[in-house]
Amino acid sequence: MQAILRKPNIEQMETAIQKNNYELPLTILRIWLGIAFIMHGLPGIFNADFMAGHVGMMEYYNIPAPGIMAYLSKGGELLAGLLLLFGIFTRFGALIVIINMTVATFLAMRGDIFEDFQAQMSFTYLVMGVAILIGGVTSFSLDRLMAGRKGVVS
Repeated sequence: MQAILRKPNIEQMETAIQKNNYELPLTILRIWLGIAFIMHGLPGIFNADFMAGHVGMMEYYNIPAPGIMAYLSKGGELLAGLLLLFGIFTRFGALIVIINMTVATFLAMRGDIFEDFQAQMSFTYLVMGVAILIGGVTSFSLDRLMAGRKGVVS
């Protein structure tokens, strides 16, 4: 009964509200980026014709070792997408996105983010990855569930 009559801690309430103000949008961003990257990675991994075209694109942009880089790129997209979608090893997934999109934006597309739509999309994914890397784990993720069991907060 005493707990019910106790005066609420306004500072704790404000902290909880502020935390939720960034967690939900960050979670939505993480899930969407995960879905997008799964959709980008799947065709390359499971479709030989698509992968041949991706290797050709790597050759066109003069990416070193285009065959290897094409598989690393698509494999990384699929892995990052799955990690982000489920919120497991979130920062690692975001780092994969950042590396992949940095190469795509600045090496393949020469950083022409204001004139080239593909470069603009790659740069947008890069920025989303940076936001997730900085924002880290949210309450709506497997990372948080695992951290709660171990008593670790990331």
